[in-house]
Amino acid sequence: MVDKILLAGSAENFGVSLSERQLDVLDGFSEYVTEQNKSFNLTSITDPTAFTEKHLIDSLACVRFLKHGISLCDVGAGAGFPSFPVAAARPDVSVTAMDSTAKKTAFIAKAALKFGISNLSVITARAEECVHERESFDVVTARAVASLPVLAELCLPLVKQGGIFIAFKTRNESVPSAGSLSLLGGSLKETFAYSLPSGDGRLLFVFEKTSPTDSEYPRNYGKIKKSPLY
Repeated sequence: MVDKILLAGSAENFGVSLSERQLDVLDGFSEYVTEQNKSFNLTSITDPTAFTEKHLIDSLACVRFLKHGISLCDVGAGAGFPSFPVAAARPDVSVTAMDSTAKKTAFIAKAALKFGISNLSVITARAEECVHERESFDVVTARAVASLPVLAELCLPLVKQGGIFIAFKTRNESVPSAGSLSLLGGSLKETFAYSLPSGDGRLLFVFEKTSPTDSEYPRNYGKIKKSPLY
């Protein structure tokens, strides 16, 4: 299903060298997602080229920011993007896929077992309710459609001091103010712009965790959505 030449070349652009086995795993995972899509409603993207670009290649864009041996939590993991491709490409990184939908985390766990990705585990929970995971991860990622202020409040509390939160976006968005970010213990470190092979532009917003998150945050999701921290 996957265009392996396109995938390998694009991964190299992000500093990722994929072995033949890793390419086979990502190809097999792509077929597995497509096969299970009828039952789980995992993705609306089923065209092989679009799947390769918008799911696999896009997921690997964050790898340039991952130091050796770190822990990563993917919030709102859905069908396993970026968690599965990152875990497959970087076996040294301990990846946790977090989603509130049990069917989706069960799918990811089964896929990890099926393809021998032992560094990928799952948590079935809402990010704002994960008290025990607070400030537990070196890196947190999110490809969710929520706005940056919403994602920052959900994700920064999970990041260790000195770690980073990476938000995947298809276009530029308003970043929370420095004052709002300081309540969450973070600051905007950089914005990384890149293009998929089709020419579609993408952005990674990288936030650094500089101090502990204020104990009031995150609030419950209803309050976060109603009054985001702009």
